[in-house]
Amino acid sequence: MELKDKGQWRTFLASAMDSAPTVTPARAIRPVSTDEYRQALQSLAPVITEKQRRMLIGHAQAPGHAITMSELAALVGFPGYSAANLQYGLLAGKLADALGVPRPSFLVYVLASFDDDPGTSHSRAHMYPELVEALQQLGWAESEPMNWDEGATTDVGGDSLTIQQLVMTLERQGFTRPVQSGLKVLRMEHPLLPQPLFVKQSTSAQARPKTPLVLHPDYESQLPELLAISGVERSDGRYYHNSNLRGFPKRRNGGATDIAYGLDLGFRHVAALEQLLAHLLGKASDTATQEPSHTNVLLPNDCGLQDQAVTDTERDALIKARVGQSGYRDDLLAYWGGCAVTDCSVPELLRASHIKPWRAASPAERLDPFNGLLLTPNLDLAFDQGLISFDDQGQILIGEDLDPDSARALNITPELRLRQIEPRHRPYLAWHREHLFRK
Repeated sequence: MELKDKGQWRTFLASAMDSAPTVTPARAIRPVSTDEYRQALQSLAPVITEKQRRMLIGHAQAPGHAITMSELAALVGFPGYSAANLQYGLLAGKLADALGVPRPSFLVYVLASFDDDPGTSHSRAHMYPELVEALQQLGWAESEPMNWDEGATTDVGGDSLTIQQLVMTLERQGFTRPVQSGLKVLRMEHPLLPQPLFVKQSTSAQARPKTPLVLHPDYESQLPELLAISGVERSDGRYYHNSNLRGFPKRRNGGATDIAYGLDLGFRHVAALEQLLAHLLGKASDTATQEPSHTNVLLPNDCGLQDQAVTDTERDALIKARVGQSGYRDDLLAYWGGCAVTDCSVPELLRASHIKPWRAASPAERLDPFNGLLLTPNLDLAFDQGLISFDDQGQILIGEDLDPDSARALNITPELRLRQIEPRHRPYLAWHREHLFRK
């Protein structure tokens, strides 16, 4: 067809645009209907983790349904945007499979399109309106977006956490309840903290006290840092007084005798509590062990840092990963949420290690979270020594050098398996089976 003037060209281009494929850089998958998203989410509900669900809800209820990965990470308490990218990508991959659409190169395109925030130039994810509507129809998200400028959040159907949510979050972070009498406050202890925390009690575990968590007065100097965390609130009074705060100092509070006191704080969402606990436990860890400086780190000869071309940034990250000071362990904690096999969730009992060992891995492989497993010490050592491995479906393989009696003593049984496995794990597991596993 010969086009003779601009009018014919315009008509031709308009027709071509109407018939062009729907996949574009702004929307890297075919359009998906609200019904398709709703059905896919319903089918995936049993395998969507709590944090993945909170990410979806937070994204849907963000102003304009738009959010950066850093904002999303902060909302659910991830240590950085890389962990948020990882978890959101895992969810998006599962959703793509449930929808029957090809996985895009950037998995989050299943959930959102992207642009640059004109105010900050940061990449911003715009959730597809069909997905927003599906979440609203399922009752997962409210129909009205939250006003974040007023400190509103998306995690709880109320103004603060319930007592049950508070206690469950503390227990997930490694806090335990000692045997105690008196139920006006609940004592919670952590091996990294010199002082306990207390939780105010009520006749109902679903009660939402404004400031339910009580800290030792020693934390008063840290209050500016703690209150800078989004979603952390302070009571109107300076101190909370209760005679059941055993071990806390006492002061006169208008009565005839001194009474124990502490600092009571409240939380508008779980992420605020998790960030506060990370601050407290991080401070405790810093005082317990001195972080090694890069100049004092002695790297093994097989690290390959001298004979491989790596940038200064890569070298820094590699050194930190080797001594356990980087976000690599955080990424594994974010992905697995506990031991990759047993689901043990006490961080102090978990070891982050590479599937393809450091000495054999490239710089990129050493920092790839899919080349890592989070395991309890018995499983970690057995895996590191090649006494066990895992097949492509995650089923444990027990080598001949690990006799049945020893395996039973270590609670290593043929029924064990990885709790989840992604295609990107499989090349590393294949390498481990080929080069380390003692068949």
